Amino acid sequence: MRKSVFAALIGASLGGSAALANGGAGSAYGYCRDQITTGWNFYCDPTRAKKEEKPKPPAEAAPAAPAPAAPAEKSYTEKIQEYRRELDELKYRAVLEPSPENVQAYMEAQQKMSRMAASFTDQWQRILFRTPSLDINTRFPMTQMGGSVYQDQMRVAREASLKDAAANLGFMVIVEDAAVCGLCTPQLEVIRRMQEQYGIEPIVVTVDGSFHPLFPNAVVDTGQLKALKLADSPRPTIALVEPRTGTVEPIGSGLLTEDTILERVHVVTQIPAGQRY
Repeated sequence: MRKSVFAALIGASLGGSAALANGGAGSAYGYCRDQITTGWNFYCDPTRAKKEEKPKPPAEAAPAAPAPAAPAEKSYTEKIQEYRRELDELKYRAVLEPSPENVQAYMEAQQKMSRMAASFTDQWQRILFRTPSLDINTRFPMTQMGGSVYQDQMRVAREASLKDAAANLGFMVIVEDAAVCGLCTPQLEVIRRMQEQYGIEPIVVTVDGSFHPLFPNAVVDTGQLKALKLADSPRPTIALVEPRTGTVEPIGSGLLTEDTILERVHVVTQIPAGQRY
């Protein structure tokens, strides 16, 4: 009995080996059904672990289309140019096709433009009322009464400037023969009246040695004008000359009236450049 059992075991063992040799596995004998891999189950063909599949990276989302840019707001220059183009278009259409509708459309657009201009003018004036630094009336009166007062004040200032210039500077008048210079004699007549009125002592210089009855003691040019860079100036010419430095300040050439001489002498001697207006 024992022998038969032992034989059976040996046969089973040999059969198992044969099965293994034949490529079998312990599962043929029921060893692998309980998922146990120890003991007799070394015959089992262990289940190969499935390769863990790496999760696929999420597909990159397609970049969203950029939102359409908001249209840039037009500058005021662009707005006014567009408005003028529209107004011109209405005008030209009304001229070329003068139907009642076209002419009325242009008239209405023109009226709108006039109202805009009137509104601008009104605001401009109101700002002048409350901003003296912008109001030219504070420096040059615009009314008739203010203008008269201003002119009287300016004449007094100009006369004072002339007297001061004549006392400290050389008041030079350059002339030549009346037969050549038709404006020289009238200019000397103006200078004579100013001499009598304001007491100035002009220096009359003749470039050609000609005689002038109003100023018989006129000086003949012997090179002085070239030294003062006045030799090529037109005749007549009036200039102020600083005697110590020889600095020359021309007042003007041609026939100058009394008011013009007074104004120019005041400007060049009393008002710094750039501050006249």
